[in-house]
Amino acid sequence: MHLLLIPREGTDLFHTLFASETSREVLRFYRPQKSECGVVIDVISLGAALSLATELRWYLRRYVALTLLETEPGRYCTLGYARAIDHREIGPESPPEDRRYLVVRDGRVREARADEEGAVEVWALPGEKFRL
Repeated sequence: MHLLLIPREGTDLFHTLFASETSREVLRFYRPQKSECGVVIDVISLGAALSLATELRWYLRRYVALTLLETEPGRYCTLGYARAIDHREIGPESPPEDRRYLVVRDGRVREARADEEGAVEVWALPGEKFRL
């Protein structure tokens, strides 16, 4: 399972996270990796991902455009959707009505069509907005 942090435009999120003593302390047990679209952090479970996101919430609000949790290869869910699964408001295997697709092109993440090459599926809560 991976937590994917997509930075706001113009932000070097990897550098920002490691420039701060507070976030370095939070991330000391993880091995964040810089990726083409942001920062990827391996987590052991949904609960661990939500806990880490809570600890990093100040950084997420300030520097991150979108936080996603990879539930299986090629399928992600928003942080809000992950919280709903954790609170047992929805089932983890039940596809939502609101499925979106994202693709990385030239180092930028943008919304895509379901049939677009390289697009990944993102499960979201109804009405949840993406800040890309």
